Amino acid sequence: MSKELRSEADIAYRILRQAGSPIHFRDLINQVLAEKGGPIYSRGHAMAEVHTQVNIDSRFFHVGKGAWGLVEWTPQRVSGRATEETADKSFQSNLRREKLLEEIQQDYVKLPTEPEDIDDNS
Repeated sequence: MSKELRSEADIAYRILRQAGSPIHFRDLINQVLAEKGGPIYSRGHAMAEVHTQVNIDSRFFHVGKGAWGLVEWTPQRVSGRATEETADKSFQSNLRREKLLEEIQQDYVKLPTEPEDIDDNS
């Protein structure tokens, strides 16, 4: 693919993949602009445009202190749905335990405790 057809975000992605670790945004943007080539009429505008593209692209994440990395470097998160299902199973299990405990307690309360409650007609 020619340099003109690659987006700044694609170039930034490739640079970060090759680096293998986060890069400060100014260094990353300077590398992107140097690789992209072509005339730059306003360096500030060009830097802002690259920063915006990286910021809105889901392949990148801000690691702090001005550095950007790749999302693929972060551990995969458990989906919200999986978490809800696990929580629901745990909740159902707790309900079953509580119900069983109540039944055991009711059976215990029903046991005769006084000698007169026991029928000795044997």
